Parts: sequence; C-alpha cells; structure tokens
Amino acid sequence: MTRLTISRALLACAFCFGLGLAARAQSPRAGRASIGPAAPASTEAAPSGNAGLEEVKRALLEQQEEIKRMRALIEEQSQVISELRQRVEETAGQAATVNASNIPVSDRVTPQAPPAQQDTEERLARVEGQTRKTHEALMKQLGSITFSGDLRLRYEGFFGQLNALSNAENPAALGNELSTRNRFRVRARLAIRGKVGENFDWGLRLATGSLANSVSANQTLTDFFTHKPFGIDQAYLAWTPRRVPGLRIQGGKFEVPWTRTELTIDNDLNPDGFSQTYSRDFKNSALKNLTLTAWQLPMLERTSAFVRNPDGTVNVSQSRRGGRDLALYGAQVRARFEPAEKVGLTLSLADLYFSGTQFITPIQFFGSQLQLPVTVTIPATATTPAQTVTTQVAIPRDFLVPGNGNLGVSVANTNATGRDGRLSSGYNLVDVIGRLDLTHSKRWPVMLLLDFVTNTQARDVSVAGPGGSTVFLNNDENHGYWAEAQVGKTRERGDWLFGYAFIRLEKDAVLTPFNYSDLIQQSDIRTHRFQVNYAADPRVVLTLTGIVTQRANGLLGPFGTTLAGSLNQPTTRIQFDTLFRF
Repeated sequence: MTRLTISRALLACAFCFGLGLAARAQSPRAGRASIGPAAPASTEAAPSGNAGLEEVKRALLEQQEEIKRMRALIEEQSQVISELRQRVEETAGQAATVNASNIPVSDRVTPQAPPAQQDTEERLARVEGQTRKTHEALMKQLGSITFSGDLRLRYEGFFGQLNALSNAENPAALGNELSTRNRFRVRARLAIRGKVGENFDWGLRLATGSLANSVSANQTLTDFFTHKPFGIDQAYLAWTPRRVPGLRIQGGKFEVPWTRTELTIDNDLNPDGFSQTYSRDFKNSALKNLTLTAWQLPMLERTSAFVRNPDGTVNVSQSRRGGRDLALYGAQVRARFEPAEKVGLTLSLADLYFSGTQFITPIQFFGSQLQLPVTVTIPATATTPAQTVTTQVAIPRDFLVPGNGNLGVSVANTNATGRDGRLSSGYNLVDVIGRLDLTHSKRWPVMLLLDFVTNTQARDVSVAGPGGSTVFLNNDENHGYWAEAQVGKTRERGDWLFGYAFIRLEKDAVLTPFNYSDLIQQSDIRTHRFQVNYAADPRVVLTLTGIVTQRANGLLGPFGTTLAGSLNQPTTRIQFDTLFRF
C-alpha cells in the first residue's frame, strides 16, 4: 500500500509540472503582442512596408521553434505518465506487496493477507485441528493400526498317483495308477495389527480355506460357484513390558513363535494358547542374539468320561484316558552368531511334547470322519425304568462346513496305529536346526539349512498274530530330516530365487496331522522339492514348485506286508503360484 501511494504522488507531481511548462511557454507570445505601455498617437510617418514584413517573418519563425520545443516536452511528459501508470497497475496487481528495503524501520508495517486468503487459512486450520482430535481419540481407543495381507492364485496338478487296491492286471499285487488331477486354488489373507500404548500390541487376521483344515488356507475353486468361507486365522494380544526389555508374552491364536521348518509344523498352522519369548542382543561379540521361547498350546478339550468294565464296574484308568485333554507343550533356545562379516549362523534346539495323543484313536480326531458321542435318553414306561444309551456317530469332517465338499486332502493321520486302533507311539519331538547365511553377493545371497528331528516316545506296534494273539513289531521309524539350499532373493523387481529341499520322514518321526501338508502323504516318504521364484514386482512374486514324492516302504508302509510286484512309483505335484502382497 505504501508503494502504491508513492507512485500516485509521483504521477500527480509530473502532471503539475507539465501544466507549469505549458503556461510558461505561452507567456512570451503575449509579451511580443503587447510590450510595454501603449504608445500615444504620433504624427510621424509609419515604417515602410518592407520593414514590417521582416518583423512578421521573424515572429513566425520564433513561434515555430517554440511549438517544436513544446511538442518535444509533451511527448516526454506522455512517456513519463505512461511509465507511472504501468507501475501503478503492476503494484495493484501484486496484492499490495511491500518492498521495505528502502523504508526506514519506523515506517515498516506487517503485511496482511487478503480476506479470501485469510478465510482459506482459517478453514484449513479448523480441518487440521479436527483431524488431529479425531486421530487422538482413535489412538486412545484403539491405538495405532496397520493393514496388510496377501492374495495367492495357484494352479496345481497331480501326476502318477496310486491307490492301494488290487492291481487290475495282476490281482496278486497292489496299486493302480489314477488319472491326472488338476485344480485351481486361491488363498486370501487380511491382517490388522495394532498397538495400545507402549506395552501392548494385538493382531487379527482373516483367511480363506476349509474351516475343518488347520494346515491349509487354500480354497479350491469348486462346488458349483458357492461362497467360500473366510475365518479367523489369528487373534491375539501380546504384552511387552518396558521394565523387562526383550520379553514378550502373548495369548490367543497366533503364528508359531519358535523357529522350525515344515518338517514338524506346516507354515499355515496357527496354534491356540500362550507363549513367552525373551530375546537379548549382544554387541562386540560373535554371539549376536540369544532367544528363549516357551509355549502352552491346548489342542483338544474333552468332557469328562465315564467308562464301565464288562461286569458293570467303573474302569478308572479308561475313564481318565477318555477324559484327558490334548495339548502341545514345549521350549526352544536359539542363538545367532556372526563369526565373520557377511556370515550368519543360527542354531536352535527345541522340544515339542504332545500330551495325551497316545490315548486317542486317530480316526476319531484326525480322519475324514469325526466320531461324535451321542447320548439318547429313553423315557420310562409303566413296566421299564428310564434308560440312557451312549454311542458314537460318524460325521464327515467337511460336512460341518457348508459348500466345502471335495476340497482335496483333509487333516489326516499316517502314523502307526496299534491293534486297538489307537496311536502306537507317543510324541515328544527333539528338533535341532542349523542355518547358515552367506551374504557376500547382494543379488545372490546363499542360505543352507539342516533340520533333524527325533521322536523319543516311539513305541512298538501291536498287530494281530496267530490264533488271535497280539504280536509287537519293533518300531525304529522315529527320525526325520530336512536339508535345504537357496540362492537368490525376491525383494526387488527382477530378482530370482532358486531352491531345493530333500525331505525324509519316517513313519512315527512327527505327529502327521500338523506337518507339511503338500506332501502326498505326511510320513513314511522320501521327497525332492524344487522351486524357482521370480519377483515381477516387489509385491508380486511368481513361483514354480515341483514336489516328487515316493513311499519309502511301499504302499502299505513298514508295518504292513506289501505284496511282490506291487506298484510304488513316484508321485509328482506341480504348483504354479502368483502371489500379491500388500
């Protein structure tokens, strides 16, 4: 505004200056027309005609020169006025911007925004304030929240499958080749993670898959386009106290909290229960981290049992077994070493104790048919008292989930069973894992892994002998091996990863309903797995997997008699995956 006032004053001064010059230019002409007082009449003769003419010419020449000077002055004034007008217009268009560099300090004023700009800034400030209040309210109620998940599309083919029936060409042998199976599957998972204050965090994840299958989140695209189930895959609350750095205690349904391979626990299995983890890092030492983990995971809660002997007395031992709950208890110690730059070595030792499994009939809990107890009360009549009858009813597991028939491999058990139909062995797994990471090449890091597991509660298997007697077969099928190598990574676009794994699982090495579900059967196998991964994008990975599996002891296993000439060819399972992560 100050600059605008100064410009207008300059314009007014220039205009007055021009008027003054114009008046000054007109004054000489008036003096020449009447110079001095009027002369009295004279009787002297007038000057001659030639002298008067010369005087008139001289006066005209002077007037022409004066007109030229006035015209030049007017043109100069017009140019000055135009420049002043242009400055005024530019100053007005700049929203009264003040150039205070040449103004004394006492004359400076604080610039003010136009009313429209002030209104916009006030509205933005109100919106920001309201957003801040809403965020603070949500933080107080829910804490910070993040979303993540993945979507995987899979083609899967089975080649070279066999059954264990009498051979069509040679009835004295077993095994028939089955037709090739092809299917398309989808896995979708949505995870929500949150934090409440500094000590608590929680998680919730939903996933597709048959609700009756705990070791797979895949959903087969079948069943005449029916809706696909979407169930709770994880739901947990964890406490990490500030006073004990490195301690984490969680409960609910969560990811496996200890280091393992799919030799013992499938990647899609999320156990229920509680876990405690303490982790500590070390500096200036080859030992970089030490982690201790313990877990208590109830698998099956059963009602109280009441079993009678044939004579009607109570069988206390069977009643206790029939009412015993199943659970998985365990602990692990894991150490991370860095003996040299770009070399990492991780060693872990774990014990997994499956409590109560030696007293159950696997088909009752792990097979495709669930054996459910049913109690029927017969009311009293005039001649008989009321009676209660208890029995078992078989219900297909998949029938509990509408629209999920024929989903493929269900939770099953391939461990050895005794003559009474129960599991022959108990399961206490000692699991030792060693992993070596070599990161000398940024693009082609190398990972080498070896996993060895042994079941310390393997028991001999009872079978029917001559004359109805019971015969026990030696059971030394209690070891498992997993050897794996990987080269490459899939973190950035254009990355490649190549992998190979060799898997050998004996009959009773692990409790089979919970380990690697992509094997043609989950124990008594020898398997080669090949993988090729390509990162089309940091969030999109293409994977080709080939799984070649052969039964190590024939179609009937180590405790059955496989007839001579029976088939035992490898079965090949091909998977092509497209995985999108967000």
